[in-house]
Order: sequence, then structure tokens, then C-alpha cells
Amino acid sequence: MSDVLSQEEINQLIEALMKGELKEEDLLREEEEKKVKPYDFKRPSKFSKEQLRTFQMIHENFGRALSTYLSGRLRTFVDVEISIDQLTYEEFIRSVMIPSFIVIFTGDIFEGSAIFEMRLDLFYTMLDIIMGGPGDNPPNRPPTEIETSIMRKEVTNMLTLLAQAWSDFQYFIPSIENVETNPQFVQIVPPNEIVLLVTASVSWGEFTSFINVCWPFSLLEPLLEKLSDRFWMMGRKPERVEERIEELKKASQKVPVTVQAVIGETELRLKEILDLEVGDVIRLGTHYKDEIRIDVEGRPKFRGIPGVFKGKYAVKVTGEFTNGGEYE
Repeated sequence: MSDVLSQEEINQLIEALMKGELKEEDLLREEEEKKVKPYDFKRPSKFSKEQLRTFQMIHENFGRALSTYLSGRLRTFVDVEISIDQLTYEEFIRSVMIPSFIVIFTGDIFEGSAIFEMRLDLFYTMLDIIMGGPGDNPPNRPPTEIETSIMRKEVTNMLTLLAQAWSDFQYFIPSIENVETNPQFVQIVPPNEIVLLVTASVSWGEFTSFINVCWPFSLLEPLLEKLSDRFWMMGRKPERVEERIEELKKASQKVPVTVQAVIGETELRLKEILDLEVGDVIRLGTHYKDEIRIDVEGRPKFRGIPGVFKGKYAVKVTGEFTNGGEYE
């Protein structure tokens, strides 16, 4: 008998008592009986229902963002469904196929690591489509270093989406620590530690595969207070805007950019290029005394003068370009 009865169930009990089909002694005896709830000591429940609901909500937001991202990369509508399970780390490792694409990642605020695991059928299908292929017949072998390097960038983008889904509760900057293909070599926590396993079912057309995110309890424990409905309803404590801006400034300063000094430009026919030999002179459209253009990530940003500094070729910045490409 449930703790809370509906109005219909209450009416049925009253009617049964009035007809004599049910005795009051039976109700009292049932109330006195001990309610036994099964408890598995091998898999203790570390998270409350409130925390699990909030965790589900965070990753449903991640699933929607992941669906949009994969739809754009694979040029077709991709459906993503999220499910969450609570199990031991050993059970999770045993469930991972060999080989698989396993990314160990962390965040700047985390004390520990988590796992982002992608099935190899999804790995090779995505890789083939991104590189211009049809995405058919994925091989069953460990990926090469080149394939891993390409997909590492894709996983970095997915982890950024995951961090954005977490941003309402705890902002963090994800970073990849290592990549493995054999789950037996991945031991980030003791085998009996409880983990929350987020499974994203990725499907389009007749294709279906899975992405798993494994969150150890030791990593989430400092954040459990924020993973509750009460905290969410009370509202997240506002972070100071100045601190957030400073974090973004520090993070952006570490991003590498390509800077090119454009000495000059010209146009040649294909035949002229094929006939070029050592010693030929190509005439550019600028004078050697003119200021040159300095591009940042392919866009005109500065103007300058070429020269030599400490025995190396260099360029001295003398001004900026406007958005229209004109001098300021």
C-alpha cells in the first residue's frame, strides 16, 4: 500500500469498511508491519533523488546541444537520448568494449578525472563523414594517431558543450588528460567506487551507437550541494562579473593564433607557375618601401615595416587596420 492514497482509493476503502468486506483490525495490523526496503551494500546509493533529478536535467541540456552539434557536423538530423545509471566503477569498465575510444578529462575546479567514452562504430562513422566519405562499414580496430588527433578536436568541442550545460550550477574549463583504447588501462578511481554513468544514445537513419560520460562520486562530492532542487529553486549564487571576466581573459590569452606578415601579393596564370625556375623574379604589387599588412588568423589586423631584429627576420607594427581593411 502506498503512503499517499488517491481520492478514489480512499472512497473504495470507506465503501469496503461500510460493507464489512474489510475490517479495521486488518488495516491496523498492516500499518504495524515493518516496511523492509532492500539495500545492496555492494552498490550503496550515494546520491539523493533531488541530486539525480538535477543531474538528469543538466545532461538533457547537454543532449540537446550535442544533437545540434552532431547534426551540423554529420549533415543530417541526429537524435540524442540521455539516460543515467548508478553503478560501481568496475561494472562500468567491464561494460566498455575493447577496443573503444576513451578520453580521460578533467576541469580546472575538479579534484580528479572523469571519462568520455565513444563506441568505435560511431568514432569511425563520424570520422569518415567529416573527411567527406559516406560513413559506411566502420572498421573494428584501434584508431591510428592521425585518426585520434582529428577526433580529439571533436571530443574537445563536445566537452565544451558539456561544460556549458553545467554552467548554471558550476562553471569549469574542460581539458583532456589522456586518450586510451583499452579500458583495462584506465583506472581513475578504485574499482568499488560508485559512479554516475550518463549514456547518450546517438542515432540517425538506421544507425545507432552510444557515448558514455562516467562521473566518479569522489569528483562530484564537493558539488553535491549544488546538485539539489532546493539549491536550484533558491537560485544560484551570482558570481561576481569581474571574476568571470578575468577568468575568460586568462583563458583566451592561452589560445594560440596564427600571425602572418604579408610582404606582397600578385596573380599568376597556372602555366606561369608551372614554368617557374630557380632565379626567376616574381613582381609583387607593392613597393619595397611600402608598409606591409599583418594578418591575424587570416584577417587584416595591423600594418608594419619588415626588417631584422637580433639577427632574425622581423616586422615592426606601425598601425592598425579598420574593419573595412583601411588604415587607422
